[in-house]
Amino acid sequence: MRRLREVTGILLLVWAWCSCRTVVAQSALPPPADRRAVEQFERDVRPILVEHCQSCHGAKKQEMSLRLDSAKGLLAGGDNGPVVVPGNLQQSLLIEAVRYAGDTKMPPRGKLSDAEIATLEKWVQAGAVWPAEDSTTAEMPTPGEAAKHHWAFQPVSHPLIPTIKSQGQAKSSIDNFILAKLETAQLTLSPPVDRRTLIRRATFDLHGLPPTPEEVAAFEADTSSEAYTHVVNRLLSSPLYGERWGRHWLDVARYSDTKGYVRLNENPRYPSSWTYRDYVIQALNDDLPFDQFILQQLAADQLPTESSSEEGHSQALAALGYLTLGQRFLNSTPDIIDDRIDVVTRGLLGLTVSCARCHDHKFDPIPTADYYSLYGVFANSVEPREPPLILPKSNSAQYAAYLS
Repeated sequence: MRRLREVTGILLLVWAWCSCRTVVAQSALPPPADRRAVEQFERDVRPILVEHCQSCHGAKKQEMSLRLDSAKGLLAGGDNGPVVVPGNLQQSLLIEAVRYAGDTKMPPRGKLSDAEIATLEKWVQAGAVWPAEDSTTAEMPTPGEAAKHHWAFQPVSHPLIPTIKSQGQAKSSIDNFILAKLETAQLTLSPPVDRRTLIRRATFDLHGLPPTPEEVAAFEADTSSEAYTHVVNRLLSSPLYGERWGRHWLDVARYSDTKGYVRLNENPRYPSSWTYRDYVIQALNDDLPFDQFILQQLAADQLPTESSSEEGHSQALAALGYLTLGQRFLNSTPDIIDDRIDVVTRGLLGLTVSCARCHDHKFDPIPTADYYSLYGVFANSVEPREPPLILPKSNSAQYAAYLS
């Protein structure tokens, strides 16, 4: 199982149609001219149709049997027949309507601006280009069907390693991909940096602080082939590494020492929130396997203790701060659970699942039923009124006196 230092990148996770009253003549639309014409349509024309037309002439509503959210709808026309004749402004009812030049005036809420009318005129005059692969289809695909084609839900594959001309510059297979793109653009790698710059980059990346003058001098004087490896190992073994990179995961975990909005008689602070912060830092510095790092944050209280000391198990309970350090929303249980579902799914899956609290996702395979399945898990989880003691036992006289 990969360890935390191998998955530092994972810690950085930190992933409308409406509808105008237009339709093209029954004669087939001209094929998309070129990329520029398509880009112009998406940038200038489609926003006008979406904002001012498709609420009445789109997927949900088709006044006068007219749809303006797809090329197919344009070709079909409405009750009054074709409304756009490509290349002919005078015969296009759409242009007459938006100019308020005839009996039909669209949109009815108010005339478009001169610039918007000019954009539609230019589009029709140029042939009313509509992208061949139109994303606004009449039938919305089901979430499961859409996911079959969405890049994020495709199986992980092993791409072929590109062949490159400068084989001597590739130190790993990743370099082949970089060099292949550079060669395509007729570019080359930048020259290697000097040793002073190299140690500064490594130290800032792993510690967030500059190296000391002594560390720079020692690296510049070390001419061995393992000099850089020694520097990286030294930086990784320092407690500063966990402090620097733990911050990224704490951002994912929405770490805070306050509860947000609370009742007037409730303490707005989490007195022991720092224990979760220290857990994350220690996990990184201990190179805790990534699967254990995640498992402890979701279910440390349910893990067996046989394989570790009782003290170690107690300290691992601090990992549950991942779930419990969110806002309290005036102690509204549904909102607290929603926040926990959100941090788990966004933090670990890279998906915003909370939308399914009210409706199925339109494209992601996330139905409302799955949301409330997760809701049931969190609703049946018990959070103790008094947090467990997770710090090591003290042998001091003051502690003994306190217990007595």
